[in-house]
Amino acid sequence: MTAGWDAAAYDSRFSFVTSLGAPLLDLLEARPGDRILDLGCGTGHQAAELAARGCSVTGLDDDPAMVAAARGSHPEVAFLIGDAQESVPGGPYDRVLSNAALHWMPDADAVCRHVRAAMVPGGRFVAELGGRGNVAALTRAIHAARADLGLGPAGNRWYFPSPAEHAGRLEAAGFTVRMIERYERPTPLAAGDTAADWARMFGQALVADVPADRRAEFDAAVDAHAVAAGLRGPGDAWTADYIRLRFIAMAA
Repeated sequence: MTAGWDAAAYDSRFSFVTSLGAPLLDLLEARPGDRILDLGCGTGHQAAELAARGCSVTGLDDDPAMVAAARGSHPEVAFLIGDAQESVPGGPYDRVLSNAALHWMPDADAVCRHVRAAMVPGGRFVAELGGRGNVAALTRAIHAARADLGLGPAGNRWYFPSPAEHAGRLEAAGFTVRMIERYERPTPLAAGDTAADWARMFGQALVADVPADRRAEFDAAVDAHAVAAGLRGPGDAWTADYIRLRFIAMAA
C-alpha cells in the first residue's frame, strides 16, 4: 500500500471514496456477531458502521496517520497498523470487506493467500478496487506534465487487474468467485479541486520528486493536459476517470 496520507483531507475533500463504497456493505451481508476485517480501512467510517450493526470489527491499514484518525473518531473499533501483503492479523474472520484499497497492494497473490488463511470456510470476501484502465487519462496527464518540466519517467505501484486476472488469483488462493464485474464510474471531484489536487492525494509516487519551486508550474501543466483529455466539464467541474472492479468471493 502507500504511506503518507493526509487523513484530514481524505475525509474532508475526498470522502467520495467512502461514500461510493457504501453498496459494499449490503453485498457483505453482515450479521450481528460476525467477525469482520475491514482491509485498508482508511479513517474507519465503514468499520464503524459495521460495528454499529452489532458486528465485531477489526480495521487494518498500513498508514499510521489513517489509523490514528480512525482510532480518534471510532474508539469502539479495534484498528491495527499492518500490510496484508505481509500478513493478516487476528481472525478467524467471517467476513472481509475492502473498499478502494486492494489496488495499493501490488502483491495481490500474497494478499489473497493471507486473507483466505484468516477466514473461516464459507466466509465472504467483498471488495472494490481499481480495474483495468482505471485513471488512465489522469495518469497520462501527470506523465505529460512531467515531460513538460523535463522530468524523467516515474512508475507507480498500482494494481488495476481485469476481472479474469483477479478472479484467477482469488481462485488460486482458495476462493470461489460468486460475482466479479468491471464498470466505468466517472467520479466528480470536490468543488474547487482539480486534476492536480487529485494527483497530490492519490498519485504520490508520480509527483513526489517535483521540485518545490516548480510545483505551481507542474500543477498547471497537469490541469492543462487533463482539460485536453476532457476531465473538466461545464462550471469548472472536474471528474476522475475511475474504472472499478467489484467482487464477491467465498472461502472454500
